[in-house]
Amino acid sequence: MKNLQTVRLKPNPTGKDLTRRGVATAAQLGAEWVDIKNVGRTPVDLTGVTLYHIAYAGATDSGKWEKIMTFTGALGLGKIIRVHAGNGPLNVLRPIDHQGADFHLFTKRNSYVWNNVRSDCAALWQAGKTQPFDKACYSPNPPEGVILIRSGDRLVVPAGSLLAGVRR
Repeated sequence: MKNLQTVRLKPNPTGKDLTRRGVATAAQLGAEWVDIKNVGRTPVDLTGVTLYHIAYAGATDSGKWEKIMTFTGALGLGKIIRVHAGNGPLNVLRPIDHQGADFHLFTKRNSYVWNNVRSDCAALWQAGKTQPFDKACYSPNPPEGVILIRSGDRLVVPAGSLLAGVRR
């Protein structure tokens, strides 16, 4: 399953922290997303592949893996699935949240998924396995509105970005 990787993640869309105090719109929820790409040379069977993240129950909790969704079908060579928070629909998304992916799925939850105050990881697991076959993590307090990109096993602010040298 090394052909499947988390390649981009937008964990802190503009205005997310303000909407946590109220009800987020479909467009606001959909602005939080993760991209999963087939980086191999053949199509990938997604049967039994599940996306997880780290959920925290309290301030002192060290976190635990929480299931976001399980996939079905196949993903062609070089194709990207974007998993958005919320229920959609696709037509309410801003162009930046719509462009750059071949397929769009929604978590079907009326809440954001990715952590801001604490670090988080996007992990892909194959059914029946005890460890993820792909995992990419980011540091706490990701910049608002920035799309993090994969570098090794980390999701980071892109080089050349105005925020690339800023420590948070």
